[in-house]
Amino acid sequence: MMRLSGWMWMLLLCAGAHAEDAKKDPYLDAAASPQQVKVIADRADPGIRKAVAEAMAAEPPPPPLLQSTPAFSVAKSDIMTAAFNEAKVPDCLHSEGLKRQPTFFLGGYLALPFIAVAALRGVCN
Repeated sequence: MMRLSGWMWMLLLCAGAHAEDAKKDPYLDAAASPQQVKVIADRADPGIRKAVAEAMAAEPPPPPLLQSTPAFSVAKSDIMTAAFNEAKVPDCLHSEGLKRQPTFFLGGYLALPFIAVAALRGVCN
């Protein structure tokens, strides 16, 4: 019975420790007022301010979000659809069953043995 109460105390202490972690940190969560930002900006070296301004001017502005080109256009959709259709493994007994199995110059009923070869190679289902 004593061990059970010990475990209960340990659980209560762990729960209390997690409750203390939820408190806000006054240093990390503090927001600087505009006056504090101005004081800090006035302390900055003029050379550093000039270098930052030049770097920001040299960097091209990002394109507006609503006027950017779509990532998935109709042309890309057609290319992806064709690629998926080509990658799909065909059924051995249908029209495209031998599209990845060479039958050399044989066709029609003479190509029937190549269906078994294609199935063994795994190029059709």
